[in-house]
Amino acid sequence: MHEQNACILRRVPAPRTRPLPLTGLRGFEAAARLLSFTLAAQELGLTQSAVSRQIKGLETQLGRTLFRRGVRSLRLTEAGERLFRDVQSALREIDGAVADIRGQRRRRRLALTTAASLASLVLVPRLPEFSRLHPGVDLRIDAIDTLRDLEGEGYDVAIRYFRHDRAPRGLPLLHDEMLLPVLSPRLAERIGPIRRAADLGRATLLVEDAPTLLDGGHWERWFARARLPMPPDAPRLMLSFTHQALDAALHEQGVMLAPALYVREHLESGRLVAPLGRPMPSGWGYYLVVNRDSARQRHVVAFIDWLEAVFGEGGETPRKGA
Repeated sequence: MHEQNACILRRVPAPRTRPLPLTGLRGFEAAARLLSFTLAAQELGLTQSAVSRQIKGLETQLGRTLFRRGVRSLRLTEAGERLFRDVQSALREIDGAVADIRGQRRRRRLALTTAASLASLVLVPRLPEFSRLHPGVDLRIDAIDTLRDLEGEGYDVAIRYFRHDRAPRGLPLLHDEMLLPVLSPRLAERIGPIRRAADLGRATLLVEDAPTLLDGGHWERWFARARLPMPPDAPRLMLSFTHQALDAALHEQGVMLAPALYVREHLESGRLVAPLGRPMPSGWGYYLVVNRDSARQRHVVAFIDWLEAVFGEGGETPRKGA
């Protein structure tokens, strides 16, 4: 029994106080990222036994087990996960500095995930400006309403749409969504002067039928702020996505309760009008999530600064008369 205990103790040596040597960190990062000593060895041009020795050397220096080794599986321990995050970020910074010194900097890549409507209506039209400011950055935009795992799936930045009272604590708020009724000027002429909220009952109300957006509830709240019930006889056109509702409004099919950020340019150009103004906070907002491994990279910081400027543009929406 005493011999067994001694063997167990020898497997996890006491940590050493001297600084950790850098030898083996490349092997550890590759093995932790790929969860395979074999694949890490192939990537680095080493033998599997060489990578295994590097990992054992790190564990000896740290006095901690970094991997849980199964028959056909490899998993990081808590200590391994912590070391992996910091080592991966540090190696990226080192590789970038070396590329700068050599004058051979590769193009940087940035992966963003966000909702489809936000990507198509707000970000994509403005991307030429970012590319002009940062020509060495290639962007990948994953426009999907499914939430992605940033660290696990390799995304650098996410913009997520949350109700304020349900947003994860500590997330930076990029934009507090404001809603206002908009319609095409030709439709406004056809249905007659729009001077008060009740006049909107003469038009088709464009309603998003997405359960997470609760657009029907938004219309009810907007009329309630005007001290009116929703017009019971007003026709409704139910649509699944914001960009569909906007397209319908632009083509004179009805009046949209639109996020001000999405229609700013259309109001300025006169393609849409907001005869009543009456912007209303929706209770929702756009929040920024950043991959911890990417947060300090210069091109990611530059993109976040650009995003903040883009969302800052939508703070005030000019009123255009019908």
